[in-house]
Amino acid sequence: MQKIVEYLRQQRVAHLKWTVDLCRFPSISTLKDKAGDVAAAVKWTHALCESIGLKARIMETGGHPLVYAEWCNAPGQPTYLAYGHVDVQPIGDRKLWDADPFEPTRKGEWLVCRGSADDKGQVLLYLRAAAAWLATEKKLPVNLKFLIEAEEEIGSPNLAPFVRDNRDLLACDHILISDTGMHEDGWPTVTYGTRGLVYREIKLSGPTHDLHSGSHGGVVANVVHVLADLLSSLHDEHGSVDIPGFYDRVVPPSEEERRNAGLLNFDDLKYVADLGAPGPYGEIGYTTIERRSSRPTLDCNGIYGGFMDEGKNTIIPARAGAKVSMRLVPDQDAREISMLFEQTIRSRCPQTVRLEVLDHGAADPYMAPLDSPAMAAARRALRESFDREPAFIREGGSLPILPMFKQVLGADSLMLGFASPHCNAHGPNEKVRIPDLDAGAESVARLLAYLAK
Repeated sequence: MQKIVEYLRQQRVAHLKWTVDLCRFPSISTLKDKAGDVAAAVKWTHALCESIGLKARIMETGGHPLVYAEWCNAPGQPTYLAYGHVDVQPIGDRKLWDADPFEPTRKGEWLVCRGSADDKGQVLLYLRAAAAWLATEKKLPVNLKFLIEAEEEIGSPNLAPFVRDNRDLLACDHILISDTGMHEDGWPTVTYGTRGLVYREIKLSGPTHDLHSGSHGGVVANVVHVLADLLSSLHDEHGSVDIPGFYDRVVPPSEEERRNAGLLNFDDLKYVADLGAPGPYGEIGYTTIERRSSRPTLDCNGIYGGFMDEGKNTIIPARAGAKVSMRLVPDQDAREISMLFEQTIRSRCPQTVRLEVLDHGAADPYMAPLDSPAMAAARRALRESFDREPAFIREGGSLPILPMFKQVLGADSLMLGFASPHCNAHGPNEKVRIPDLDAGAESVARLLAYLAK
């Protein structure tokens, strides 16, 4: 490894330029007028893959194109698929940025620009590592494939069909992903689980139009009152979700997970204070870190209905509604939870209003085995590159691609996070610590060695 690590350190300036050049593309996948920039970022990535010695091609998806690349000349060795994306979020309010979001700016140890952390800087770590192996050893220790898409920030609508249609091309023993973050600055982190998601909408209607509350109040049901009762019924006095069957499949954290969580130096009160909240809240009997990772939740994301403009308008509203999301944990099934939610709402909704329950999508939770050889290789690689034991965490958010990869390719995913918890991903002045990228590239290079048989 010494020769490979020395090469990476010698190439730090050149490799940083890779990140700068890729981040200059305003590859905002959600904006139609940026489709050309998205395609240009894909084309640039394809050219880089070929320049370091990979066999690469641009492939169409029905939306934005993606890059597939490979080096599969290690007979008898396992095959790994590195996944990442080169599309980015919109910039939001330009006034909140200190500089042009697509003109990378160095501020001390930080590189500030859209995409620096999510995910351009991180996906390039795998190309940096592959380049180091091929330049020094003329080979990789394992078979390595790359799937670098350009639609992640819009939910990867064409990825699942692409993976299903190219199952043989993408066949692998394990998925490698760096699109997550560190638990603390400088603390390399393995994310081994993500929560699932169910998103539903409740729509209530009463009279055909808003009514005068003086003439008709107390005569017809007020849909806002009914909606409030329905939403409040979804939690009990202990903060638990009150949907029959909701917790039936929940698997509690293992002893190893609890030990890992105990090593995270997590301060509940500081966490809540940093969010600007008056105090902690949640399901009784669980810590904050458990509530945000290993416990399922239900939240109302928005309510609408009635008169809310300036002044007054004394009405009985004709319509009201709410959007509700549920985060799921292993082994909850998203489709089953979605069905239980709708059954509960329909059983509790009075006949005095009309009810419609809309479905806005679902994704299953995912958890990688902590005792896999890939996990052991990751622990060793991160420890040697950062000189400390990595943190192991579950992510509270959802990544639908993980259960999809498992279902279609039969492969688990290994997620190594190198983005700072203060990186402002999706926000103004997104940034990444350059030393973390450098150590991350060394980690991936070591990982490839330790993944070999």
